Amino acid sequence: MPWSPLIVAVSSLLGAPQSDAPAVAVVDPPSLALTSQSLDDPDAVKVDDVFVIGRRGAARVPPEIELGEGEIDNLGAYDIGEVIARISGNLGLDRPPVLLINGRAVVNPGDFMGFPPDALVRVEVLPQQAAAIYGEEPSSRVLNLVLKPEFRSRDAFLRAARPTAGGTSSLAADGRQSEIHGNDTRQYGVQVSSDTALRAEERPGYIRDHPGSAGQTLRPAGEGVIANFSMTRSLGEWSSSLGATGRASTDRFASVIDGRVVETRSQTQSLSLTGGLSGDVLGWSTRLGLMGYASNVSQEGASDTRSRIFSMTADLTGNRPLRDLSAGPVMATLGARYAGSRSDNDTGSVDMRRTAQALDLRGNLALPLSRLTQDGPGLRWGDLSMMLGATRTGLLDAAGQGEGLDIGLNWAPMRKLRFNGQWSSSTGSPSATLRYNPIYYGPPTVVFDFRNGESVTVLPLLGGNPDLQPQTSRTLSLSASAGPFTLWSVQGRVGFHRASSINGYGAPPELTPAVEAAFPERFIRNASGRLIGVDQRMINLDSATVETLSSGLNLSIPSGQNGPGWQVSVNHSWQLSNVVVLRPGLPELDRLAGDGGGTPRQQASVQVDGRLGNWGLNAGARWQSAFRIRRDIGMDGPNDIERSAFAAVDLKISYLFERTAPAAQDGASSSGDGDIRVELQIDNLFDARPEATRGDGRPVPGYGRDDQDPLGRVVRLTLSRRF
Repeated sequence: MPWSPLIVAVSSLLGAPQSDAPAVAVVDPPSLALTSQSLDDPDAVKVDDVFVIGRRGAARVPPEIELGEGEIDNLGAYDIGEVIARISGNLGLDRPPVLLINGRAVVNPGDFMGFPPDALVRVEVLPQQAAAIYGEEPSSRVLNLVLKPEFRSRDAFLRAARPTAGGTSSLAADGRQSEIHGNDTRQYGVQVSSDTALRAEERPGYIRDHPGSAGQTLRPAGEGVIANFSMTRSLGEWSSSLGATGRASTDRFASVIDGRVVETRSQTQSLSLTGGLSGDVLGWSTRLGLMGYASNVSQEGASDTRSRIFSMTADLTGNRPLRDLSAGPVMATLGARYAGSRSDNDTGSVDMRRTAQALDLRGNLALPLSRLTQDGPGLRWGDLSMMLGATRTGLLDAAGQGEGLDIGLNWAPMRKLRFNGQWSSSTGSPSATLRYNPIYYGPPTVVFDFRNGESVTVLPLLGGNPDLQPQTSRTLSLSASAGPFTLWSVQGRVGFHRASSINGYGAPPELTPAVEAAFPERFIRNASGRLIGVDQRMINLDSATVETLSSGLNLSIPSGQNGPGWQVSVNHSWQLSNVVVLRPGLPELDRLAGDGGGTPRQQASVQVDGRLGNWGLNAGARWQSAFRIRRDIGMDGPNDIERSAFAAVDLKISYLFERTAPAAQDGASSSGDGDIRVELQIDNLFDARPEATRGDGRPVPGYGRDDQDPLGRVVRLTLSRRF
């Protein structure tokens, strides 16, 4: 069992004596980005015979990358949530990062995502080993958000968007108020949006290629409103948080079914409540989080369904040092998570109720083995640490359980060179969301049918799949990073990732004869053999293995002035292999060669962010290589589809009209009061569209200019102001 090594290690460590001698926390400049003051410096703080020298909000480990207020402003984001998304993209992260607030793990980082970017003092991107120290999976990246001690603002924006080809438009508005007073925060806001439909007759090329599609929508119409509230408060030595988010949305689309136009209307109302407490209990840094969620989803038209979901989650996590070694403290993390849900699905003829309960137990040990600046006897291999983690999952309402094991190793032989490795193995049942989410029809989508050599427009079936079975997955990740070097803060990274699964969850591959033969129930045809429906809900694939080599480069070009300069990021991924077996007994599909739908071998992106005076520029380019979609397994043929390489450029230009505002009476930061920012954003600047030909050069139905991307170039104008 994966618990065994963890239990043995914990048992031996708990029996080790602890030192009661006063200690001095010695900080190693400059990698911690901390000061190098002596112990008699007036800024040093003496607490219980321990001297701590450092900056407010610093994490337990030195940052690998740090963004100050200028670099954050360069990103051109409206709120902290957008800042995190931009940083994640620039770093090439394939999963959301773990977030700390002022150097500490919090119950719900989402409480802070609605604050404006200038509420941040800095953002620290921590090295890979920080995940183990904070009790997270070794493959996770950790970002530390340091907030201003005092801040207050009222912000709003109005945004309009329209494709240059016309036919549809979007409007969005947002208003929010944010306050920070030490450890107490409050933020609330309202966002509204409205999108008009894009109809087939508004794209003449689409009507020409798809006769009889008049009245059909290529993009649905929709309206939505979101209201949110969050607050955090200090309760003595403890901290509390409370949040609520309500959403209501309506989507409408039209489809042609049996020669007639059918209007479909979907409505969703949801409410989520979160709360939590964090503090120290018997030496454990403890977090308790609670979340409740309720939603009501209905659809009328193509289907008449109604679904109601109620769920509750409780998460308890504790983290503490077990013992001080010469290389640092051994950190232990224990956690438990309970999740319960109930779903009621009414299809008009069948009313089905399902319940699900699960209990997850997890434990991590972060073991420091060597320290780069270690003095005295012992090994001097640089910073070397290991993480051991174990999980166990039990479904309380069904015969199902799972377990997992994580092992991570992090090594920094010198300050600007880091190596990381992580291996994990897990088995488990699908979540209640994957199994019991409401089943509904999505907007019309174009599918190429190899059997008949034509493209058809169908309504995809979406939602949960109650027939999903447990999966087994294994991952291996190896990476190296170096920097920063020179005045340009050049940093580079390279990584290898291998993911394999048995009976793993995945969306059905693109329709080919082999895919349809493996999952005939997923593709619906009429009496004449014409494709009329596709079930795109998650399925179990017999086996799948993907190997990827990734690389990235980040640099900051000085502006020659006192400003933050320009930030540039480059990311590239290269799939070395991608093979899948759809069902037992079927042949292996090489997706890079074109079997089972095909996939691009290479993808790359470039992002440039900067400011010049009151002007701001954010430009990005993305590219993917050409690839083939084979009709027949294992051979190229004239009826294959050859997708051309695709590249697109996005551009945003902004200007800040600054106004001088009086200082806030209570001392809270109010910089930017009255400032007005105007942004012009152009998505897909050169109006590029996906293109393809048949294997012998013939055009492919379903790959006309408006089939895969009927919007093309979109212009967005945003006006934002602080009040």
